[in-house]
Amino acid sequence: MFKSFSRPPATRLTALLIALLTLSSSGALLAQDPDTLELRFITIEVAPWASHNEQTQNLEGAFFDIIQALEQRTDFRIHASITPFARVDRELESGNHDCTILVPRPKSLVVPGALVFNHALGAIARKEFVLESYDDLQDLRISVLRGGSLNEQFDTDDSLIKEFDTDYVIGLRKMARGRIDAIVGAISTLLYVAEEEGYLDILGEPLVLQEMSLYFQCSRRSEHLNAMPVINRAIEEMRQDGTLDAIKTKHRL
Repeated sequence: MFKSFSRPPATRLTALLIALLTLSSSGALLAQDPDTLELRFITIEVAPWASHNEQTQNLEGAFFDIIQALEQRTDFRIHASITPFARVDRELESGNHDCTILVPRPKSLVVPGALVFNHALGAIARKEFVLESYDDLQDLRISVLRGGSLNEQFDTDDSLIKEFDTDYVIGLRKMARGRIDAIVGAISTLLYVAEEEGYLDILGEPLVLQEMSLYFQCSRRSEHLNAMPVINRAIEEMRQDGTLDAIKTKHRL
C-alpha cells in the first residue's frame, strides 16, 4: 500500500496566504501604475469647442477629440466634462477637476502646461454696422460673455456699452431682435453658433482683435501633477504630426 504524499493542511494554508499576499501586492502596484491613471478634465460649454448634442445626447467637439487622442497616446483614462465659463475656476480651485484646456487661468490656481493651439477673438456686428477698427465699437451695444475676456484694452474700456450674457445664443437672439448691435468673443464659435441658430444672415464681417491661446493646465490641488510631463509630450507630438491641425480644421476653429 502506497503512502500519501499530499501536502499537510497547515502547509496548504501557508501557501494560500502567500499567494493572496502576492496578488494583493501586485494589485497595489497596478493601482499606482501611471498607465492606469484616471484624470478629470473640464472646459467651457461652447460649440464647436465642447458642447452637448441635444439630439444624440452625446458630448462632442474639438475638446473631446483632443481628449480621445491624449488617451490613446498616454494610456491614461480621462473623464471629461463641460460647464459655463464662470464655473471652471471654482472647479480647479476646489480640486474637483484635475486639468483643463482653456485660455490661461490664474497661476494661483493652475500649473501651466503645453500650448494646444491659437484661434481668433474679436467682434461681429449686424450687417448695417461695418467694423474696420476698434474705434468702430464706440456707441454700439455689445454683448460680452460673462466671465470671459477679450484683451486688456477692451476689458478695461468703460466707454463702451457692454451687456453681459451667459452664452452666445442669448447675444445672437438679442441681436436678431435689435436689442444689441454686436457680439465679442471667439470668432469661430460665434459663426458656428450663428449658423446653427439660423442667424448667420444678419451678421457682417468679423473684426479680429486678438489671438487667443488655449493651454493645457492643471489645478494646483490636483494629486496627479506628475502626469503633466507625459501629457505635455503627447500634445507636442500631436502638433508635430498634424493631429491638432486636423482637429482644428474639422471643427472650423
